Amino acid sequence: MRSRPSGKHGHQAMYDDQGQLITAPIAAGTADLYAPYDSRGIPSSAKSHRDQDVYPFIRALQLDGNPVLPRDINRNLNRPCIYMGPNTDKYIEKRPVLP
Repeated sequence: MRSRPSGKHGHQAMYDDQGQLITAPIAAGTADLYAPYDSRGIPSSAKSHRDQDVYPFIRALQLDGNPVLPRDINRNLNRPCIYMGPNTDKYIEKRPVLP
């Protein structure tokens, strides 16, 4: 679930199959430097979101040893993550799960 953007920024929330908010990284949603939609739900800065939020997250996972690749236009990964290391920690520090 995505928040309504505040300016160019946004936030994601992830829920488990019981409807409970996931707050443990890396399964949780994070703050977005660039929200992919504007406050009306219209795609706005999708390229900025991809370049500043999505790609850095995938690179952090890969640098930590996760053999993941993006699929479905960067909406999913091709396999589950197996390790959260220092690069992913740095990403989460800059893009926190909880505001």
